[in-house]
Amino acid sequence: MLRVLTIAASCVVLTATAAATAGTSFRATGNEPSWRLDIGASQMTLLTNFGQDRLVVPTPKALVSGTTTKYVARTDKGDLTATIVDQLCVDSMSGMPHPQSVTVVVGGRTLTGCGGEPASLLQGAEWTVEEIGGASLVAGSKVTLDFAPDGRVSGQASCNRFRGAYALTGEGLAISKVAGTRMMCEAALMDQERRFLDALGKVQNFSIAADGALLLNTNDGRAIKAQRR
Repeated sequence: MLRVLTIAASCVVLTATAAATAGTSFRATGNEPSWRLDIGASQMTLLTNFGQDRLVVPTPKALVSGTTTKYVARTDKGDLTATIVDQLCVDSMSGMPHPQSVTVVVGGRTLTGCGGEPASLLQGAEWTVEEIGGASLVAGSKVTLDFAPDGRVSGQASCNRFRGAYALTGEGLAISKVAGTRMMCEAALMDQERRFLDALGKVQNFSIAADGALLLNTNDGRAIKAQRR
C-alpha cells in the first residue's frame, strides 16, 4: 500500500549549485536501495522502498554557489536535505552518465545517485572526432558530431555532410535514419567515411572519459572518440 506523507516544510539553509535551479524540473535516482527525487517549481517528492513510501514537501528555496545546490526542508521526520553537485555521475546499474551527482539525507539515511538529463552531456558545442575504432583520422580530414536538443544529430562524415536522429533510453543511446550528401572524394576519405557511418549506426551507449572525451560505444566493440575544441 502506498504511503504518502505530506509536510508543510519550512525552508532552509542552502549553500549550493548545480543545473537544477528554483522553478526548474529536476530528477535524480539511485540504486541499492532504489530511490527517486523529483524537484519541481512547487513541490519536492522523494520516493523510496521501491515507490511504496513517498515524502512530499514544498520545494525549498535553492541557493547556488559554485557547483553545488542544496535544498533543505524541515519535516516532522527530520530534515530532508538534497545536495546536487555539477560533476559527472554514472548510474551504478545502467552505466548511463549524468551531469550531476546527488546526495539525499533523510531520516538518518544517506542516499547517493545521479541526476539531470544525460542528453545535456551530448548537446552543446560540436564534437570533433579523433578516432574511429581505435584508428586516428586521415591527416587533414575532419569528422564532426552535433547533437541538437530536438533529437537530431548532424556533422561532417569526412567527405560528405550527414544527418540523422538519436534517442536515449534508460540504458543506452541509439542513432538512426542516417543520410548524407553524395560527393566523391579520394579513396582514403571515402573509406574513413564508410567506417564512421557504419560505427555510428551501431552505437549502443556512450560514456564520458576522465579528460572529457566523448566515447560512442558500438555493439561490436568499437568506439568513436571525440573531443570538444
